[in-house]
Amino acid sequence: MAAFLALGGSAYSLVWLEQRQAAEPPASLRLWGERVPLVVVDAGHGGHDGGAVANGVVEKNLSLDIAKRLKRELEAAGVRVVMTRSGDRFLTLDERAALAGVHGAAAFVSVHLNTSGEGSEAEGIETYFSESKGLSARLMAVAGGGQERAEEGGAEFAATVQRLVCETTRAVSRGTKARDYAVVARAACPAVLVECGFITSERESVRLKQVSYRDQIADGIARGVVLFLQTQGGGPAVVAAVAK
Repeated sequence: MAAFLALGGSAYSLVWLEQRQAAEPPASLRLWGERVPLVVVDAGHGGHDGGAVANGVVEKNLSLDIAKRLKRELEAAGVRVVMTRSGDRFLTLDERAALAGVHGAAAFVSVHLNTSGEGSEAEGIETYFSESKGLSARLMAVAGGGQERAEEGGAEFAATVQRLVCETTRAVSRGTKARDYAVVARAACPAVLVECGFITSERESVRLKQVSYRDQIADGIARGVVLFLQTQGGGPAVVAAVAK
């Protein structure tokens, strides 16, 4: 009889839990409402383009590793993510940027690693944005009704990401800079390129080789992306994390 009551109680608890879960919207809907934003995460370089090499670090490999970690962090926050590449594949800059328009992106983030000459002591993280979008990006943004957001959101987006990633990693903040890098300037949404540290610095390259530090970088960028999207109303834009 006791066993039967226990079984009955378990069944009742299971029904109650299912009803409660059905009544509560998923975390992503509680955070974003009906319009869950999409972020494009771009791992710099790839394929025959290895990027910079220093202190045993190949940029294309480390940028992909950080980009994958960023994807996981964003998805944990309920954000939809499209990767420009998930393996050792080469894409042109135009192909990368075009994904923002194809997917109706809310923002675009490209991930890279920095250099300053072998043996340089330069360290820290810096984030780039574009002050003027290219014609193709403007036309794509107009088609999506977001030209003003695409052109004016970059500086704010960069500042938010830069602040959060430096707070999370305690890395030296080298600030934000306006540069018309192709992937940033041609993306039809607010877009940034994050230089996650200097592989030419012996001290910083040691940190970048640590999984725990790369997790912190991804977490910090994700926090910045999520905060920016929330201030923008969580629309269907794509944020692409670009690391150069």
